[in-house]
Amino acid sequence: MHTYKIYHTDAFTNELFGGNPTVTVLEADTLSDKTMKKIAREMNMSETGFVLKSSLADFRLRFFTPPGDEIKFCGHATVGALQTLYREQMFKNRELTIETNAGILQVTIDDSNLNNIKFIFDSPIIDLKPANYDLREMLRSLEINPDLIDLSKPLMLEKTNNYLYFTAKNLKALEKIEPNMQQMIKFANNDKIVIFCIMTNETFDPSFNIHTRGFAPLVGVPEDPFTGSMQGGLAAYAIENDLVNKNSSYIKVEQGHFIQRPGYVKLEVISQNPWKVKLHAQAFSVFYSTLSVSS
Repeated sequence: MHTYKIYHTDAFTNELFGGNPTVTVLEADTLSDKTMKKIAREMNMSETGFVLKSSLADFRLRFFTPPGDEIKFCGHATVGALQTLYREQMFKNRELTIETNAGILQVTIDDSNLNNIKFIFDSPIIDLKPANYDLREMLRSLEINPDLIDLSKPLMLEKTNNYLYFTAKNLKALEKIEPNMQQMIKFANNDKIVIFCIMTNETFDPSFNIHTRGFAPLVGVPEDPFTGSMQGGLAAYAIENDLVNKNSSYIKVEQGHFIQRPGYVKLEVISQNPWKVKLHAQAFSVFYSTLSVSS
């Protein structure tokens, strides 16, 4: 039996009960894949993050969903892990690297204000292309009312993570969208579409630029409170399709309000060709405990 420290964190918020909850398991090197999957199922978060040693970076992160799927990258579980590593003082520098299955992330910790600590990290490689689906046919398959969708904007696929992006007409329309989850799973399963991201440039907070929703039933998440991994592709989509100014250096995104878990992120657009985007995120530590399991 081994005992592991586990930390519950609300990511993409600085308040309890906001953003996206996640669990981080520290020093998980002795855990088998089978046991990691069991822990993820027991924690029952959309993703659980496991911190391991790395020969390529300062740390390695792996991410598992309750059904047992390992995903390449998870934004909120990354934020939760960074918050945990910071609290546990497991690194000395404010610049570090994280190995993920989507590549090596460069991370900066801004703790100049201890009441407003920010974790700044790269989005994985952004490879946004027109999707090979007819938007109207897809909406019909998912039982989404096309009157709620801005059909003048394209359906696009971010190929690194296999995420689909399209646009609602406005905030009220975005709220009304209720996909048929079984149909969404069936559609997603054909090409392993992980997330359907629907956005609008109408927001609750007028200082923000985009409100979005993320549906990921194929990996056991009907609707995600806040999805860090889709933010890079979102920034590219919003700029390419005139949802924000073409020359935007920063894009502020909100998500989760319709499921009572409001979360926020600021996206820093470093370059557009190729796309390079950094996330500026916060987190709130909820509690920690220990878990004793056979590895």
